[in-house]
Amino acid sequence: MASNTSSNESPAAGQTAGANAANGGNADLEAQVAKLREDVAGVADALKSLATNRADDAKRQAFALRDDVRERGEQYLRQAQDAASDLEEQLSEKVRAEPIKSVLIAAAAGYLYARIFRR
Repeated sequence: MASNTSSNESPAAGQTAGANAANGGNADLEAQVAKLREDVAGVADALKSLATNRADDAKRQAFALRDDVRERGEQYLRQAQDAASDLEEQLSEKVRAEPIKSVLIAAAAGYLYARIFRR
């Protein structure tokens, strides 16, 4: 009879051990899934930080380029204004030096302008 009771107890003990192993396996699997979620969240945060840094760098570069273009434009504008001012001074000096010639040139230019745009 002793062998009979041990064989009866063995299947129940096997089922309990199997249930414990399954519960242990589920807990282990859940722990792995939780760890995987933490890792994915960490990677997502790292990517977000990297994208933010890249966007900030691109913004800084764009503002620097804008400022550089603005400075160059202002420099070219000043150069053009200086050149126009110099040309005006030269023209004024020529008119003062040769007033009759200047009046005749102006009259000829007016006549040509009238002839061209009259039609």
